[in-house]
Amino acid sequence: MKTKNFLLSTAAMAAGLIVSSGVMAQSTATGNLNAKIVITSNCAIVGTGTDLDFASHVSTETSAASASNGGFSVSCTPGTTYKIGLQSSAGSSTTDGKGLLKSADSAVTQTIGYQLYQDASFATVWGNSPTTSPNIQAGTGTGAAQLYTVYGKTTSTLNVPASTYSDIVNISVYY
Repeated sequence: MKTKNFLLSTAAMAAGLIVSSGVMAQSTATGNLNAKIVITSNCAIVGTGTDLDFASHVSTETSAASASNGGFSVSCTPGTTYKIGLQSSAGSSTTDGKGLLKSADSAVTQTIGYQLYQDASFATVWGNSPTTSPNIQAGTGTGAAQLYTVYGKTTSTLNVPASTYSDIVNISVYY
């Protein structure tokens, strides 16, 4: 009887080893997946710019008024090349950086002409033609805000009725 129990015991152990070895002998299937992100170029005019202020003048002045305190910042994706154009919203329909300052008083029909420039010496016009150089400013994005200063000079007489004259300069960033 002891031999029979021993044989049954040995058979049960062998069956357990066979079952457990089947679990341990499983295969592993592997695969992979891709991870990706697409970064596109982007440019934005950031923050609020400072106005191009020609200051206060008497109407009998004959010399041109100039201003150099206007400015704005542009931020573009690092390595992105871009061009910046400026154009008057109330003046010339051309892209040569000329504009017209109009009176806040609707009864006043006179305007004051002005020209936008890229430099303090008023040598390089700042217009809005992305294919005409040096009519526009060019740059390369760094990911940080880059400051641009706008210079301006009046091109017509200041002998107009007393009023506040203004215009809006549209900024275009081509990238």
